[in-house]
Amino acid sequence: MSETGDQVVARVAAWAESRPDIAALVQIGSRVQPGGAADGWSDYDFQLITRRPAAYADPAVLAPIGELWLVSAQPVFGGATKLTVILPGAVEMDFVVLPHWQLRVALGALRFPAAESLWPPPLHHGVRDLRIVACPGWRVIKGGAAWEARYRRLGHAVPWPPLDEPRFRALCAEFWAALVWVTKKIERGELRAAQREIHRVLLEKTWLLLEAETRARGATARPEARRAETWLDPRRLAQTAIGTAPDAANLRRSAAALAELFADLARHQAGTHGWAHHEPTALLDWVRAHSRL
Repeated sequence: MSETGDQVVARVAAWAESRPDIAALVQIGSRVQPGGAADGWSDYDFQLITRRPAAYADPAVLAPIGELWLVSAQPVFGGATKLTVILPGAVEMDFVVLPHWQLRVALGALRFPAAESLWPPPLHHGVRDLRIVACPGWRVIKGGAAWEARYRRLGHAVPWPPLDEPRFRALCAEFWAALVWVTKKIERGELRAAQREIHRVLLEKTWLLLEAETRARGATARPEARRAETWLDPRRLAQTAIGTAPDAANLRRSAAALAELFADLARHQAGTHGWAHHEPTALLDWVRAHSRL
């Protein structure tokens, strides 16, 4: 019989309580966010605040949690390290390892909001990143009332970094350059190289503009296209139904469709913000000619 969510969290809590280096363990993510966004497929997300971050370089430190199918480590948003643990039944847990002193500094600074203009850039960025992941919902598993008081200082507003004009121009340049590269690879017959670049650059840059467009109209957009089916409007849902099987005709259609979608999004962003925008019409005509549609 599979464990309930409460049983999974209780097992993690018991492990955290057994480790004196863990000053606090805070659950974040959809399972503790208001509104019931979590379901049976949702993973368990934790911020692990430790006095000994180096201890978590060795996956063996997580063995007492239970039988592990897999442990992996990777850098994540904000420059932290994330340990992903897969338990039997494909139960997934993510632990973002955060140094105790950094959290104390960041959350302590929030006691004096009037001094925010004096913060150094790393503190600004750290607090912003912490708010982005924690403000939607959190629950202190280990740490008690003191850490609950510290997390309450974060507030509830999620400060997504706005898309400014320099970043917008960089996104456009990266997209159009990659589109030319993809088109040439398709014509050469390097279909899997083209497929990879469509995912790595063309789709990634397109999703960044889709997020910006959604937030500009006051709606909530989640990064990495998560739950996009709930926040894209019907027109954008249809436009993003793009297949990328490594077949030349299919990839030509996909590249052309992404070019049209990105151009539409770019025009919308420029118009919304009053930015000067020069669409690469000659480049688009060349792509359309090679799409053979």
